[in-house]
Amino acid sequence: MSRQPWQRPLAATQQGRDATRVQVVEAIDRTAPETKADLAATVGISEQYLSEILQELKSEGVVQKGYVVDDAAVYADATGISRLHGDTDAERENGETPPNDRGPAVLDLLERLEDVTTTQYEAARAAFEGEEPERSADTLESLTNERYFAVIAELKSYTLTTDWPGNRVAADLATIATNLEIVGDRACFVADVVGDRSPPATGVVGERLADIFEAGDRINDHLSAILFDCDLTAHEDLRVAEEAVHRDLDELFELVTAYDMELYGYLVTVTRALERAIYYWVDAAELAVTLHSGVEPDHVMI
Repeated sequence: MSRQPWQRPLAATQQGRDATRVQVVEAIDRTAPETKADLAATVGISEQYLSEILQELKSEGVVQKGYVVDDAAVYADATGISRLHGDTDAERENGETPPNDRGPAVLDLLERLEDVTTTQYEAARAAFEGEEPERSADTLESLTNERYFAVIAELKSYTLTTDWPGNRVAADLATIATNLEIVGDRACFVADVVGDRSPPATGVVGERLADIFEAGDRINDHLSAILFDCDLTAHEDLRVAEEAVHRDLDELFELVTAYDMELYGYLVTVTRALERAIYYWVDAAELAVTLHSGVEPDHVMI
């Protein structure tokens, strides 16, 4: 029987058992098996061994009846999630093994990525306002890609060296990195659209768009506070800012309908790109809250 990409040969060690636990959880997540026999066949283990694994997972609340994974329990069971950027030096001095030694390294690389994508965003904002940025969003794209792939490379090592279910944590961190990369991409898109048009938008709509740019800055600041400083109190501020920017976006879309088709297309294109950038910042912040607290925010993205 061929193995799925996430399946690995078993070893008669605790590490092998932990790897099997990961396979079981991921198989349930991805295939939604109807019976224990289906699940055992998917993972490639005996039903008896599967029963032992399921008994452990159910006792921890990770898997519920009907083979449903409880994400909150998975995060609660993972060691070191809320210590992504904790101080591990003291543990080393005491001869202890830090439960999540790669967390700070990943966060450092994410912060470097966030720094360059924010610079791209600011470059797009300057271009919209008719100013000449020190470096354009496009010229920074290669640096963004370099830092993005550095994060992904570190996360591969993170997955291999972090106790179960570190792979799920790594997946969320990878999503955050991808979200930041998309923000940089949207900034390049805005800069390209603005560069093809002269003069820049003026009047009430121009002022409203400038307000949206500024709101994006604030939301990015809240994301940084949550992700890099573990300031979970910033999440409420982020929600308030997000609600406000959505109201502003709705009003802006109504305003632009009054313009001729050419200008309307230009304004809607820029506005939609800003809307997506802000969406990905907020989504990254929601993931960061879960990673630090182990609790998924009761908040549905719109």
